[in-house]
Amino acid sequence: MHTYARKMAEPIMKAENPVVIGLSLGGMLASEMTTFMPDLEVILVSSIKSHTERSNILKLGRLFPIQGLMPPNTMHRFTSFWEMAQKKRLKGDTKHMTQMFKDQDDKFLRWAILHAPKWRGKGDETRIAHIHGTMDRMFPFRRIKNAIPVHGGTHLMVYVKGDEVTKLIKEELKRIEGVQ
Repeated sequence: MHTYARKMAEPIMKAENPVVIGLSLGGMLASEMTTFMPDLEVILVSSIKSHTERSNILKLGRLFPIQGLMPPNTMHRFTSFWEMAQKKRLKGDTKHMTQMFKDQDDKFLRWAILHAPKWRGKGDETRIAHIHGTMDRMFPFRRIKNAIPVHGGTHLMVYVKGDEVTKLIKEELKRIEGVQ
């Protein structure tokens, strides 16, 4: 994860007062960037800033990495089954999640599913603002420390509560601008 975060950070390494907004896995990468970019400010949405905030599913994936045994095309087919199983609990989010998985490159999807559970990083929390839904099942809110809550927000709240999330992001950007 650290190597991939460095690769993703290359275009902004020399930027003045850089800010990265990361969603889900992108937030984990953004958090990791704070370990080697001392001037970076980060805003996380539906993500985790440290391995200590991982969900039980990610913990199991670390202990028993059976997800590595699945060929990528099986992962894509599994999304339809996942959507049916989650429909009642996640309401409108399932279509977006299913489409995200279907649109992913097989190589990247495989990498993400193998490496997200293995991540042991811990971002510099003094430079991370964290916006998180209280109903997020991927990264349960009760495990998240010092987050700005979005009441009723799920893992994909950017689709369902986009106006509220955008407002919070703008507030954090103003706060960061005032600090720099």
